[in-house]
Amino acid sequence: MKVMTMCLINRMIILQCFAICMAVAENQDDTAALDMISITGKLEFDCAEMLKARTSSGGGSNPGMAANVDHIWYGHTIATLNLESHPLEYLNVRAGIELRQYMTMLPLMKTVMRDPFFGQTAWMGFYLREGQGIFSLLKSGRASLEMAFGYMPYKYNPEARNLGEFLFRSGTYPLYLLNEFDRPFARLTGLRASFRHGGEKMSANIDLLGLIEREIRPFNDISLALVAGVNVLKIIDVGCGLDMAHVIPVDSRLTTPEEHENEFPIDSVALIDSSTGDPIGFRPMYDYYTFQGAKAMARATVDPLAMLRGKGSFLSDLIGQSGGKVYFEYAVIGFKNYPANQKQIQDYNTRGYKFMEDRSPWMAGFTVPSWKIFDLLAIEVERYPSYSPDNYFRPVINGWPLPTSRNSNPGAYDTSTYVPRWNWSVYAKRNVTRHFRLVGQIGRDHQRWEFHPAQGAYYDFEAAMFKPDEWGWRIAGIFDF
Repeated sequence: MKVMTMCLINRMIILQCFAICMAVAENQDDTAALDMISITGKLEFDCAEMLKARTSSGGGSNPGMAANVDHIWYGHTIATLNLESHPLEYLNVRAGIELRQYMTMLPLMKTVMRDPFFGQTAWMGFYLREGQGIFSLLKSGRASLEMAFGYMPYKYNPEARNLGEFLFRSGTYPLYLLNEFDRPFARLTGLRASFRHGGEKMSANIDLLGLIEREIRPFNDISLALVAGVNVLKIIDVGCGLDMAHVIPVDSRLTTPEEHENEFPIDSVALIDSSTGDPIGFRPMYDYYTFQGAKAMARATVDPLAMLRGKGSFLSDLIGQSGGKVYFEYAVIGFKNYPANQKQIQDYNTRGYKFMEDRSPWMAGFTVPSWKIFDLLAIEVERYPSYSPDNYFRPVINGWPLPTSRNSNPGAYDTSTYVPRWNWSVYAKRNVTRHFRLVGQIGRDHQRWEFHPAQGAYYDFEAAMFKPDEWGWRIAGIFDF
C-alpha cells in the first residue's frame, strides 16, 4: 500500500509540473513571460549489463555472504525537466526534477534474491535534481562574484567523465567512493560563494562552500570547503580543494558515537590495591572513531594541443575540441590517523585508520583524439587504496564511522589479493543530431545494485565490481529539448 501511495503521489507531482509547463507555453505571446522563465529537458533510454560482478544476500542487520554473478541486464528510462527563471536582473532561479523508471537489475537466483517479489517488476522513482537560487553580486569584463543557495550540481574537475571528483563523492571515515553513469559531479546542499577573474590568457576561480549533509548519516552536520583553480593559456589548468567534513555537528553523539562497538584503546591506567598500595593490574582507556575529518585534493589538466584547436584544418578536425588532454587527481581522505580496534570477539576495525596511504586514492585520464568518430573519447584509471571494502553499510545501518567488518561478510573480498584495487573506464559520446546524442561506457567503477524502495532493508551498500575480471558496459540514447 505504501508503495502504491508513493507512486500515485509521484505521478501527481509530474502531472502538476507538466501542467505548469503547458501554462507557460500558452503564454508565448507574452514577452515578459518569455523573459521570466525557460524550460529545457531530456529523455534518456539506457541499457546496461554487469558482465561479471558480486552481490550479497543478507538482510538489514548484516551484509551477508557474497555471491558471484554474471550477465545481469538492467536499464532505465529517464525524463528530466529543468526550469530556469530570472525574476530579477541579478537573480537566477533553477529547478530540475527527474522521473526514472528502473528495470530489473539484481540476478534472479535463489541465493541472492531478497524476497519473491524482488526482481519481478520495474518501478518508478521521482527525484529533485537541482533547486537553487543564484545571486550575481558583481559582473564586469574580467571579474564576477556570485552566491548560490540550495541543492546544486557541483563539479571542479572539468575533464573527469566517470572516476575522480573525490572531494565530495567520498566518505572520510570509513573511505568509500561514489559515482553515477554520465553524471560526473556531486550534488550538494548549502551555500556557495564563487569569485572568477581573468581573460583569455589567464583566469582564476575560488569557491567557498558551506554544506549541509543530506545524503548519508549523520544528517544535517555542516561542512566547510574551499576549491580553487588557475588556467594558463588554456594549456595548463590546476586546482586544489579542502573539505572540513562534519566540522560543525548538530549532535555530537551522532557524529562521534560513544558506543562500545565504536571505541578504540588509547592508554591504560594502573589499578592500585587500596590496602597495600601495590599495583594489581591495568584498566584501558578508550576514545571513539568519528565522522569528522579533513579531505584535500589536488588536480591538473595539461592540454598541449590547445593552440591548434579551432583552426579549421585537418589537424584541428583530428584532435577535436577535447582530444589530447591529460588529467590527474589525487586526494587524501582523512588527515588524522586512528589506531585499530583489536578486540577478539568483534571485527569492527582491526586495521584501524592507521595509514594515510589507505585513504589516498588517485585517478588519471586521457582524452583520445578521434577525428569525427566521437565528440569525446576518454580513458580513465583509478587506484582505490583501502583494505576495507568500498562500502557504507556501517554508517547507514549502525551510524558508526567504521568499515564493514569481515566477520559480517566472510569471503566477500580478499584484502591480500585485491589491494590496491584498480578501477577503469572508457567513455565515449557522439552528437548524432542537434537534439540527439549517444553515450557509452565500459569498465569497472563504483556502480552499486539498485533496489525497489520496498526492499530497502536488503540494500547492498558495497560496490558491485572490484576484482580484476569484474566489469560491465552501458549505452544510452538521449533526446534534448
